[in-house]
Amino acid sequence: MIIDINFWFLAVVTCLLGAMSPGPSLVVVSHNTMSLGFRYGVITSISHGVGVGIYALLTVFGITLIIQSSDIILPLIRTFGCIFLLYLAWNMYHFSWDTDGEKVYKTPSRSTFSVVKDGFLIAAINPKIILFFSAFFAQFIDVHSQVSMKLSLALIATLVDISWYVFVSYLILQSQYTNIFKGREEYVSKGFSYVLIGSSLYFLVALLT
Repeated sequence: MIIDINFWFLAVVTCLLGAMSPGPSLVVVSHNTMSLGFRYGVITSISHGVGVGIYALLTVFGITLIIQSSDIILPLIRTFGCIFLLYLAWNMYHFSWDTDGEKVYKTPSRSTFSVVKDGFLIAAINPKIILFFSAFFAQFIDVHSQVSMKLSLALIATLVDISWYVFVSYLILQSQYTNIFKGREEYVSKGFSYVLIGSSLYFLVALLT
């Protein structure tokens, strides 16, 4: 099957709009970039993109229909998500900054694995990603779609997500933004923690209602 350029352009734009939606993922990537530096922001972005890509693969091959119809799996994902968001919020609130002289960012003390974990799990625990991809891919594929098309769409979703958050990391570390945050790092970090607490409470209310 030959797909015209408009099809792929629409797929890229839709994935980009989904990635740009504000939420816990943006908070985690931003905080890791500001506190640990661009390299760790990129690592968080890539691991987040991998998590999104796995959801995309599960969606295009129909496995998320099983997850959505289960009375146990989806509530477990949501419950774990609330706990993990609170864990991240606690870490951000108590994060220690080094602002001596011209040194704005703290010397990295976390392992690369912990940063990878942040990016991957913040994607994995977000049930909205399942719903987004279920609605998104329904517009592009059906039961007769080729495997190559399904894999291509999943790859697009992954690469667009990674590219967006790498761009966010780069933008955050530009001098004008660095100067804005300089001297206010702990307030920003605590603000991020409050956003994650709010997200956790939102998911908890949705779980209980």
